[in-house]
Amino acid sequence: MHRRMTGICFVALVIAFAGCGGAKNKVGNENEAKPGRDKELYADAMKKLRKGRYDESRLLFNVVITSYPDSEYLPLAKLAIADSFYREGGATALEQAIGGYKDFAQYFPTHPLNCSVKLKIAQAYMRQIPAFNRDASKARQAELQLKATLQTCQNSELKPEIEENLAQVQQVLGLHELDIARFYINTRQAYKAAEGRLSDIVKNYPYFTYRDEALFLLGVSRIEQEQSEEATAAFKELVRDIPNSEHTPKAKEYLEKLGKPIPEPANNNEAPLRPGMMGRVGLILGRNDLTISKDGVLVSEEGETKNDASDAMQKPVEATGSTGSVRARVIQDATPATADPAAPKSVKPAAAKQEGANASQPAKKKDDKKDNKKKKGFLGLFR
Repeated sequence: MHRRMTGICFVALVIAFAGCGGAKNKVGNENEAKPGRDKELYADAMKKLRKGRYDESRLLFNVVITSYPDSEYLPLAKLAIADSFYREGGATALEQAIGGYKDFAQYFPTHPLNCSVKLKIAQAYMRQIPAFNRDASKARQAELQLKATLQTCQNSELKPEIEENLAQVQQVLGLHELDIARFYINTRQAYKAAEGRLSDIVKNYPYFTYRDEALFLLGVSRIEQEQSEEATAAFKELVRDIPNSEHTPKAKEYLEKLGKPIPEPANNNEAPLRPGMMGRVGLILGRNDLTISKDGVLVSEEGETKNDASDAMQKPVEATGSTGSVRARVIQDATPATADPAAPKSVKPAAAKQEGANASQPAKKKDDKKDNKKKKGFLGLFR
């Protein structure tokens, strides 16, 4: 009897182990890479991304990346992860978006969406720019990225948007430097320190809307240092190039006292527009009039898939280096791409070149929803 019970127990154990092994194999088979499964995972992840379910979408995109390293969906899965962080917003998510976009640009340098990705890096910095009288590090990173992008994307249809963003960022940087120069002059009488800030404005930001004030204060700071010839150059440039400025009459007075001839105006442009009290308050609060798109590269702010993303799927892609998984991580080092030394110091706003662009290219229909979402700012200060 004892032997019979032992035999029955042995058979039961064998059956139990066999059942467990079968279940294990079944689970393993379900997780194995299967033909066409990458497309299904990518489609499911995109649905979640469009609905704002960012964490869930990133998990599925990472399955595509890790399980299907040769998939045609791998580049877009990497890009979609960066998009999910960009659309999520917030300082931490935007830094992770920057890291993801940089990884994509490095691994797929010939991808058709590369210029869009580089612009999106700059716009992620722009979304973190505070008021002009605070830390300017994000504005400087955005400027460097925009200059580098403009240098490598000269033939891109995104060039007008890149130029417009660059002009807006330089406006914020100009205000930052001018605010410091005013403090040095009015509070500290530190004219040498003010001269350095003002010289940088005049040299680097020729389309800064407060350029007339920068030129006038530059002349004054040089007068206070007994640099009459250098001051004369600043006053003459102001009188010649911005004749209708509120600072021009004072500049003429200085030139008369110095015994210098007053140059003839080179134009009759209107005086630079100045914001009212509410406009100045808005600037201090950080309303910089930055027209930053909240769209990702692949998915718009409204959750719609962009047409150029599907077009890019049909074009060849070359990958360089490792294409490891883009994990959801905090990017601690977000150093921007260094601009080419040959890149121009400043760029004319896109609006100033639009007429010439329209003459050589057919007009494109714009999305009304997107246009309506652009910020106007107070009194159109940066227009």
